[in-house]
Amino acid sequence: MKAGLLAALLLDWQPSMNLTSRQQRALRSICDTFAPGQDGWPSASELGVPAAIAAALDLNPRSGGRAQFLQLLDLWDSHFHGLLAAGRWASFSSLPIEARIRVLLSWADSGLSRRRGVFQALRKAIGFLYVMLPGADGAASPVWKMFGYPGPLGPQPSKPRALRPLIPELDTDLASDICVVGSGAGGSVAAAVLAAAGKDVIVLEAGSYYDDSDFDGAELGGFQRLYLEGGFAATEDQSVGLLAGECLGGGTVINYCTSFRTPDDVRAEWAAAGVPWFTSEEYTSSLDAVCRRLSVNLDHNRVSVREQVLERGLNALGWHRAAMPRNVVGCKQGKECGYCGYGCSLGAKQSSTKTWLADAQAAGARLVTETRALRVRFEAGAASGVEARSRNGSRVRIRCKAVVVACGAIHTPALLLRSGLRNENIGRHLHLHPVSNVSGVFEEEIRPWEGTMQAIYSDEHRFMTGSYGVKYETTALQPVIAVAVLPWREPEHYRSLLGKLSNSMAIGVLLRDRDGGRVRLDREGNPQTHYSLSEFDRAHLRRGFAGAARILEAAGARLIFSPHAKWCAYEPGRNGSLDSFTNTMDAAGWNSGQFALFSFHIMGSARLGGSRKTSAVNPDGEIWEARNVFVMDGSSFPSASGVNPMISIEAIARRNAMALAARPGL
Repeated sequence: MKAGLLAALLLDWQPSMNLTSRQQRALRSICDTFAPGQDGWPSASELGVPAAIAAALDLNPRSGGRAQFLQLLDLWDSHFHGLLAAGRWASFSSLPIEARIRVLLSWADSGLSRRRGVFQALRKAIGFLYVMLPGADGAASPVWKMFGYPGPLGPQPSKPRALRPLIPELDTDLASDICVVGSGAGGSVAAAVLAAAGKDVIVLEAGSYYDDSDFDGAELGGFQRLYLEGGFAATEDQSVGLLAGECLGGGTVINYCTSFRTPDDVRAEWAAAGVPWFTSEEYTSSLDAVCRRLSVNLDHNRVSVREQVLERGLNALGWHRAAMPRNVVGCKQGKECGYCGYGCSLGAKQSSTKTWLADAQAAGARLVTETRALRVRFEAGAASGVEARSRNGSRVRIRCKAVVVACGAIHTPALLLRSGLRNENIGRHLHLHPVSNVSGVFEEEIRPWEGTMQAIYSDEHRFMTGSYGVKYETTALQPVIAVAVLPWREPEHYRSLLGKLSNSMAIGVLLRDRDGGRVRLDREGNPQTHYSLSEFDRAHLRRGFAGAARILEAAGARLIFSPHAKWCAYEPGRNGSLDSFTNTMDAAGWNSGQFALFSFHIMGSARLGGSRKTSAVNPDGEIWEARNVFVMDGSSFPSASGVNPMISIEAIARRNAMALAARPGL
């Protein structure tokens, strides 16, 4: 969906998105039940949320998913659904709002995980768009003024673009020594190393190229242009939102600059999985080289007001705290930095577009954007090329001697499976570092959307069971990040919480998950992500939620609440306690769809190892089933990294790209 067309839809919904009149009524009434207009708050329909959801259907590549959504709308406004859900032979749209609220809560609290998943998907989509959409003619949204949010940064000064990608407009045939599929943390490093070694390299990227001048801080445009599926990607049951980059530079463009090296205990674990070089000086040197190229430092760690609250709570408890290593140069660490998840307008973030891709281009690599790889071709048991399709539908073929697959832990296994590979470990062992926020409301103004994205963290509960536990991190709380975990029980309560955003902050509980999920293909060859928390991992997350509440209470929060579908909260010293809070969360449940989870770190679905029985690729990243296809991204992790994974991805890619460059005949 082009930005101009989407903007037109938002301003004046013309129901031409294959929605019937019943489906249009259902969608409007659902949206306006979540967010009716009252007391200065506009309704969802007044903002254009139904139109935006209809338009966002085009961002879902799965025709089956789009069809299911339309079927849901048909069911939702049927008299039969009204009888089952509300005890009335009436359509949902004709019910009074009190009855419509009860219907929504019946889905939220259902004993069926699929119904809970539907509610969570609707809650997130409507909430996201309610706070993301601008007002009429691009003016500030009337929602923003209700909690003091200033809106986007606005247009940025024009700067010359450093990279010169090719966008295929016609059927195109290309040739190279090596085709790198994906331009994020792994693919960009592989391209730079291989091009520097004299290889003829083509980098294939499904997304578009954006740079400093494009990063205006608008949430709607940022998600639409820079994120996988416009920010609406999720696991198959909708229990975990999946936030990944889809643009030139991938996740390095939108990540929060946090630059942890692979922990020593994780390196030992990965070496024991059959990759001995993880504990070698060779890998240490690769980590060093990556950190040098990205200018990782501790000199840009100004603690924002939001993180002063975290610091206050940690200090009061006597818990661990430390400064974040960050890959920035000349970062102002001020108001602009809170918008970093939509691209760095300052050019301070040392993303792959500023570093590795610039290096690769300077060494002769060619960059091809807006082109998605469909399959790898093989001849005589070895890679011979890549088949792809550009965004406008043109066929693109790349003839090459080797292929580096680095399109992320969702699309990497999908590409390998579409290419006919059958190793049982391809798609398995998916790890997500599931994360969610425990939120606190304070008497002081915090303006949590401002300041350094992440300056400090705590590893107080990093080792709950062996090397498994949680990290405590916080980040700039832009409105869409806030509503991602904001409970909805009825509109007035929801608006009350949203109205307190200026005085709120949230602590992210990032889980190192031991037990993983899986990526499969649907009938059309699109990836489907299946994931649920094990009992082991749920126990750690539960303890992490309680730990985050303790930090918030020690910092002086007046109200603390969890991201559960049911209302779980307490007011320290006035109403309830940490014990009652924990008991309420347990009663609300820890199963899929009973609380909001997200993943910013998607890993492990084509893992490295010493045997084809336990891994998808060998220690050099080469697939077991054929020659000259290599995986060099986060999907290669033998298990979850336990830390923000960018540095580990890049160090692995550098090590294995150097090994590939040294191979004769390539």
